[in-house]
Amino acid sequence: MTFGTFIQPHEQDRDAEDLAERLQIQIYSGYKARNDIEDWMGRNRVFDAIARKVRKLKLAYEDQCSAKYYFDVVRTLRDLNGEFDRVVEVGVFMGGSTSFLTGCIEPFDFDLDLVDVSANYLRFAYERVRRMYPEAARRIRLFHGDLPSYVRTVMLGETGRKSIIHHDGAHDFEQVVKDMASLYYVREQLLAIIAQDTHLRGTIKHMNFVDMALYAVFGTDLTYAPIGAAYAEQDARTEPNRFQGNYFMPGVPEGVVIPMAANRFHYPHPALSIDDFLPALAGEAAAAA
Repeated sequence: MTFGTFIQPHEQDRDAEDLAERLQIQIYSGYKARNDIEDWMGRNRVFDAIARKVRKLKLAYEDQCSAKYYFDVVRTLRDLNGEFDRVVEVGVFMGGSTSFLTGCIEPFDFDLDLVDVSANYLRFAYERVRRMYPEAARRIRLFHGDLPSYVRTVMLGETGRKSIIHHDGAHDFEQVVKDMASLYYVREQLLAIIAQDTHLRGTIKHMNFVDMALYAVFGTDLTYAPIGAAYAEQDARTEPNRFQGNYFMPGVPEGVVIPMAANRFHYPHPALSIDDFLPALAGEAAAAA
């Protein structure tokens, strides 16, 4: 059992042409942000360098963020350059955001930890960026677990680090609340939180309420900067899709940047423990340790 621990890439994934099939990852729409990336080039040299590599990569995958979102993430890291030494990406899917975060490692000098409940997604994202940035990939670690498990296992034992959390993991209200609340216990280490899919809705089964979860933890007076795309009401993406029934709310930003210096935790109560937010498997592992 590897949940709640760091794992290693598989050597057999290295340069495999059928990587998604090998790791049993289904490609739905096949959308790639590189198709729209030209619109955002010529404004940021770091982004342009990453975009050129993204366009050259030959690999079957799909992205779930807009090109503008990736541009805004790079711009955010540039604006905060020198104030952080680590980015923690929670929820990697097939490495869309990972590609742009990895491209920022050398110019902005930070370590990157990837966190996901799926070992296969972790290994896909890592292999994707290793092909683009073999040197920078050496500064990437893969943590198999959720954010509370990472906080409990990694961050609580550290001092003197300053991190940016990039959250694009579970989108259901309950899990996002757990994820955000777990950061209370390492709040002194946080510079900012970047949250994606704040405009996402869908069937009630999936409880896609990322924005509402942020308000639950940080309060309705949440201070943030909007990033990414905001779609017009007549855009087809504001209608439920044929895959999971997901859609985007019109006029609502795709993501937000939450500066921790301008916000505070309204939840959890200080009497609660980080262990209250761990999944059962991680809680058993923590108790055994």
